[in-house]
Amino acid sequence: MDTLNRANALIIRPSALGDTLLLAPALSQIADKVEITLMGRGPGVDLLRPFLHGCLDYERGGWHRLFLEWPDCRDFSFPQVDRVISFVSDPAGKVRAGLDKCLRDTPIFSYPPFPPREEKIHVALYLASCLKRSGLPVDPEEAIAEARSSAVLGKGKPSRSGNTVVLHPGSGSRMKNYAPELWLDLIGGEDLGAFRTRTVLLGPAEEQLYQFFAGGLSGVGAEIVVSPHRGRLLSLLGEARLCIGHDSGITHLAAMLGTPTIALFRNSHPLQWAPLGPDVTVITEVKQPRDIHRKIKEALSTVRKELSP
Repeated sequence: MDTLNRANALIIRPSALGDTLLLAPALSQIADKVEITLMGRGPGVDLLRPFLHGCLDYERGGWHRLFLEWPDCRDFSFPQVDRVISFVSDPAGKVRAGLDKCLRDTPIFSYPPFPPREEKIHVALYLASCLKRSGLPVDPEEAIAEARSSAVLGKGKPSRSGNTVVLHPGSGSRMKNYAPELWLDLIGGEDLGAFRTRTVLLGPAEEQLYQFFAGGLSGVGAEIVVSPHRGRLLSLLGEARLCIGHDSGITHLAAMLGTPTIALFRNSHPLQWAPLGPDVTVITEVKQPRDIHRKIKEALSTVRKELSP
């Protein structure tokens, strides 16, 4: 499409990693048709750069001041866009008021960051549908179908020649996590015996668990990696033969890279939050530890068959 005829939009979504990545299906579909600037938080914004014309770091640019009662619009340098699409919680209307003041002649489309809990729609489909309502050339259902059948963030078919399983025993909410003891049993148990390397990935929310896992896995030979930089994280997940994690940004990233992924759900709904990728197994909430072990064992049995040389 001729650059002069392209739509040119600013999307505002200052969310956590997984919530930001769920824009990927829609953005990948329209990357060659629309020049998108995304205002958001790292590392999610950086991971979506292949689909973007520009990035604005919400944390570093003082952009939050835009939503004060009396924002000084001279403090901001906005990209030249023909519409702004905002996914910011705005019950008092301050976000919309700030945008209207500083972008007087630009159409503003404001949406809640997530669909209502009672609306059982995948968040990525909701985001894509909002972009379509704003006038962007998105086919929401097709975008989600593509994200479920191919690695949206991967470069071709991922290599499965390695023999590493990456395990992420945390998330941004403790309510979504199973107990660390369950993970310790899984990582140190026989179910993962087929994997030469077991890498435990701890993010900022789980750093305090380092000593717990280091002590409990001292005889297992597991590798523990704490808050790796973006390049190392992409390497770990992209080269892994399997990733196991909660409903978290790391799990969403692994799935979108095309890495075979087992996602454990607790206090969140897979219909809204299931990771999108070509090789994802979802295990829904169970009450007894023995049941979660049984389901993981069943899933591992299937994965082993699919990944066997």
